[in-house]
Amino acid sequence: MKKLLSWGAVGLLTTALLDPLVYSMLEKPIPWLRDILMAAGGVGCFYLLIRFRNEL
Repeated sequence: MKKLLSWGAVGLLTTALLDPLVYSMLEKPIPWLRDILMAAGGVGCFYLLIRFRNEL
């Protein structure tokens, strides 16, 4: 579970940060809602990792 949360947090945050760059290079509109939801999911995974660090 710890590895899944770590991968989820890193993957979601990285994608949320790099996705606007890719869309701006392709000159397409940036889907901000999707990026904000991915960032929130990554922060949520980090929160769960910190909150339950002794149980995982």
